[in-house]
Amino acid sequence: MSPIKITRNASKFIWNTMGIMCNAGTSFLLLIFVTRICGDFNAGIFALGFANAQLMLTIGRYGMRVYQATDMKGSVKFSTYYLSRILTCALMLIISIVYVIWSGYTFMKAAIVFSICIIKMADALEDVFHGLFQQNGRIDIAGKYLTARNLITLCAFIILLVITKDLLLTCIITGLLSVAACFVINVPTAKKITDVKLELNKKELITLFINCFPLFIGSFLALYINNIPKYMIDRYLTEEIQAFFNILFMPAFVINLFSEFIFKPLLTDIAIKWEQNQIKNFVFYIFRLMMGILVITVVVVATGYLIGIDVLTFVYGVDLMKYRNELILLLISGGFGACVYLLFHVLTAMRKQVILLAGYAAASVITTVISPVLVQKYNIFGASVVCFISSIILFLIFLSVLVLTVINKVKTLR
Repeated sequence: MSPIKITRNASKFIWNTMGIMCNAGTSFLLLIFVTRICGDFNAGIFALGFANAQLMLTIGRYGMRVYQATDMKGSVKFSTYYLSRILTCALMLIISIVYVIWSGYTFMKAAIVFSICIIKMADALEDVFHGLFQQNGRIDIAGKYLTARNLITLCAFIILLVITKDLLLTCIITGLLSVAACFVINVPTAKKITDVKLELNKKELITLFINCFPLFIGSFLALYINNIPKYMIDRYLTEEIQAFFNILFMPAFVINLFSEFIFKPLLTDIAIKWEQNQIKNFVFYIFRLMMGILVITVVVVATGYLIGIDVLTFVYGVDLMKYRNELILLLISGGFGACVYLLFHVLTAMRKQVILLAGYAAASVITTVISPVLVQKYNIFGASVVCFISSIILFLIFLSVLVLTVINKVKTLR
């Protein structure tokens, strides 16, 4: 079957932007409605469940999206990518069940946390189709379908929560609808590109899992590092404090969100430039992207300092006035985090997965050691400091790896 016609870059950027906005905006709006309708206590449970679901999502995705999108030679068949995604999503659910049982939650809390995981599983399932679209130069289609599916999820959740006032029932039904919508929206277009079927090729499947394992562990550790402060709050503090921290943490995603607008559509181009030894263009691309992230960070931090706390207090209906310093620290951390996210994708395109793994492993060990002390002693401020330290560590490690790799490449080409 012939690939879908390539579209202009403008369309790619616009629809990729829309998709990312809807995906990020969904979590923002869901927490608002849960806080407003169900109160701070249930909002804390929902926030923890969402953070955990994001961590489980890294298992479902297994770090394959970037690998798939930059697989310019088509070394792996889509049927293998598809089968691997079904397997990783099943593993995602199994591990989520083990986690809620091991955590000793009440039945209601465990059920809510698990049902949110089902909602996020739809992200993992559709991601394999979006990787196919991007691989064929149609990230705009991925953006359109990501927008549509997230709007379905958002509308279903809000309507159900307003009508039932039951958070658990809302999460269960929304999860099932999201998974169904994923297949209904994506499969017909995917069939125009390739055969959508589950086909076992043991050698190819095992090779794919091995090649993406460092990416999976890196993605898992990246989310684990982000979630450590939330897990420490869950262990030592209250659900209300959990809700407050997650509300403060949410604006940091704005920096990542706008940064993704800039660099995600360019991943394939970056991979091509590196593979074709266009080192100057490759470095210039990355420099421009880093400067873009810097500008976004400065604007967001300045806005956050001036009106951030007032806006969050008004929107969520909770008093956050004493947490201005924590918000600014989290926003700065978000800027470094966006740079880390960019470098993660760049180093993946350069096929430096193992080094990524080492960087995340080092940062996770340090963060795990310092988190209990800082969170217990300084509460939300301590959790914010943990986020700041971890983002700085990862940024310095990944930037050093990038610089050294480029220098070695230049020496080799001479």
